[in-house]
Amino acid sequence: MSPLPIEDAEPVSLSPALIVEDDPAMQARLRYVLSTLGCDEERIAVTDSVAGAQQLLGEHGYGVVLVDIGLPDGSGVELIGWLQAHHPGIPAVVISAWRTEEIIFAALRAGAIGYLLKERDDVELGIALRSIEQGGAPIDPSIARHILAWLATHQPTADAQVQASGAAPAADGLAPLTRRERKILELVSQGLSNRDMAESLSISRLTVECHTKNIYRKLAVNSRTEAVFQARRHGLLR
Repeated sequence: MSPLPIEDAEPVSLSPALIVEDDPAMQARLRYVLSTLGCDEERIAVTDSVAGAQQLLGEHGYGVVLVDIGLPDGSGVELIGWLQAHHPGIPAVVISAWRTEEIIFAALRAGAIGYLLKERDDVELGIALRSIEQGGAPIDPSIARHILAWLATHQPTADAQVQASGAAPAADGLAPLTRRERKILELVSQGLSNRDMAESLSISRLTVECHTKNIYRKLAVNSRTEAVFQARRHGLLR
């Protein structure tokens, strides 16, 4: 079942934050990292289960949710999908030791705006999380390389696409993007927020949001990360 679309990807606040992690040592690490980014201790909530996270999310609002994949009562991927269905305005970032292709793509398809690895030190995690406040979508470098490697081995060449379909390879059965939509998609890939794109293109933020929704619909995706991924896969971005 596809998750509900993320309507906007504006810069978000790291406070208040919800940590969904069952390892006490990792809970303490993430508390510390968030504190170095200006998040007060009393504004950091922690739970060790999917059920606990759902209860807290039903009772309080959060700027961001940091989610582990392997939880005692379920998968973090399932929690992210539930979050997008019930609280689509709250972004989720995976922080996990899991780095398999299946898990990575499942988390991103579910709506995660980032995927970080626990093996990184506190400074690296802090820098990655800080980027969210500027509208970024942090992906661990090794994960990004993994995605690029997957594309290199799974994406047919442009000539093969033309021969197989008789159509422009960039389209690949998708609805064509307008020139303005392509420009916005390019800016999205650069990490610009809707506000920054509106200023850059001298248009309203509402217009940017409308174009973004059209891009999601045409590419059959639900998040910025997946839009960029699919655009590169189909040759719409370099």
